[in-house]
Amino acid sequence: MNNTTATTTCDLISWREQGGKIEKPLSYVCIAATLIHLLFWIQLITYPSVRQRSMQWLYAYLATDLLLLLRFFLLYIYRWWSTCVPRILQTMICYSEAIFDNYLNLLQSYILLALNICRYVQIVHNHDIYSSNRRTIIFMHLFIYLIPLFGHILAAYFEWTRLENPRGNACDLLPVSVKIRILYLLLSYFIPVILTLVFLSLSLNYIRNTDGIRTPSIVDARHKYHRQLVVQSTVFYSLWIIFWSPHILLFPFFYKNSPIGIIAQILNYISITLDPIVIAALDVRFLQACRSTGDHLKTMFRRHHSMKVPVVLVAKNFEPTSDELKSISH
Repeated sequence: MNNTTATTTCDLISWREQGGKIEKPLSYVCIAATLIHLLFWIQLITYPSVRQRSMQWLYAYLATDLLLLLRFFLLYIYRWWSTCVPRILQTMICYSEAIFDNYLNLLQSYILLALNICRYVQIVHNHDIYSSNRRTIIFMHLFIYLIPLFGHILAAYFEWTRLENPRGNACDLLPVSVKIRILYLLLSYFIPVILTLVFLSLSLNYIRNTDGIRTPSIVDARHKYHRQLVVQSTVFYSLWIIFWSPHILLFPFFYKNSPIGIIAQILNYISITLDPIVIAALDVRFLQACRSTGDHLKTMFRRHHSMKVPVVLVAKNFEPTSDELKSISH
């Protein structure tokens, strides 16, 4: 009786052979991404020059990367650790697995939109929104984090999305109709991405426009800043759209662990791996912090190898005593 009850209230969770083969290559990418992110955050903690309010959206973006990595490892361990999980808890974990993957990826597009809106206000209106409008910034953070999460939960509650839960494989939520798929693509991809590029273009056009400025030094500074911002934006957003877009665009139509869904997942995790490298490489402050860390490590290495080895000095006129001669002869 007890055995029958146990088998009906809980299931043994484990990867199928195919699911395990898919997740192992992803685990290697995620391990590399985790190490790179840890190095980035060490720089952030160590050097005050890179801890600035104007960079809070980039840090929020990178924090979502860390949450995606944490989600992957927790679910990876969950399926490799053979244990009997109650079915109610199993269903809750399955919904969380599907919702948070889509939610965190959607979150990144709106975080970058908020970054470009704040940058536009700072550049065009010469207004430090981070210091003078702290409540607005806090409201933007809460709005961006909470509304998409409630949207995913409501979609699952009203069955606008269908839970895919194949045994021994990843869980996924797929829209049930064409209208829901189109709505999801508009809200998660086209609206935030298009608005991000619009505000970015407006900022670049304002910086490039030097009509009415008579001072050559100001004109040169504007042109230099324009070139720098163009290079940074082109590199970052090109890599972001190339590696991140397939995961969002394919979600409404394909199961996550289908062949095309696997390719999209790999590209998405490659994007997570590249994010801190690109941000650090394109920002002078992080380059200086990295160089300072490298110089510090070189100095420690040189000090370690230049430490003097103690030498025992022997006196020239040393003559052993009779007892010492006896001990030596023995």
